[in-house]
Amino acid sequence: MTTTAVSLTPSLLSSFQLASDEVHSWCARLDVPPETSARLYATLTPDERTRSARFRVERDQQRFIVARGVLRDLLGRYLQTQPRHIRFAYNAFGKPDLRPEFGDRLTFNLSHSAGLALIAIATASNVGVDLEHIRAQSDYADIARRFFSTAEVDYLSALPSHLYAEGFFSCWTKKEAYLKACGEGLAIPLNSFSVPLTTHPLDTPVDLYVASQDIVPPKRWSLYTLRPAPGYAGALAIEGTGWRLRQWQWKMPQRVE
Repeated sequence: MTTTAVSLTPSLLSSFQLASDEVHSWCARLDVPPETSARLYATLTPDERTRSARFRVERDQQRFIVARGVLRDLLGRYLQTQPRHIRFAYNAFGKPDLRPEFGDRLTFNLSHSAGLALIAIATASNVGVDLEHIRAQSDYADIARRFFSTAEVDYLSALPSHLYAEGFFSCWTKKEAYLKACGEGLAIPLNSFSVPLTTHPLDTPVDLYVASQDIVPPKRWSLYTLRPAPGYAGALAIEGTGWRLRQWQWKMPQRVE
């Protein structure tokens, strides 16, 4: 797993290319100066601006604006088009994809939590990412018993109490990343499958085999544990195996096209 910090500038446009066996993960801070937020807001569609206005708390509104703006900035650089020209299509469960006029060149997914965003970008393979801020609360065990598989609950129950929250979110983010990659949301019950559990970042992905009545043999997925920042748990799921994960840190370019 390669971790690289990079400042996005127009001169680096040619580096925004994906090899056929690569998946890229981008981390971005969402609490930015007003001028940065304004520049990203200018790239949003009228629909996205309307959605941002629905947030009653200004901080949440600004974080939505920045998350969508960063996504547009990244996709625009990979596609070599202006961010404001990016258009999305949504499936029945609300998962966005690029509209047909952009072809099948990229797949992507976005997650954000408490001032941080994760964006996954790949080529022609279903990908999902989830990010959660690890916070202390007393009902994690109850949530696990309700939503996790028996094997996952047993694993978490064996953890020391001071590791339970981290273990819980390691499990939660992997399950959510997989569901987001599938594009069916909670139409797939969280307790209908188990994910490999670890609280440590992995140099190589772990595999998840998922069987259904319609898939013979079962599909195989790769799951990555991500630690984008202290106090956060993240995971990336992508269909297939043999992927090379590259991680990057987004910074505001000098000028948004």
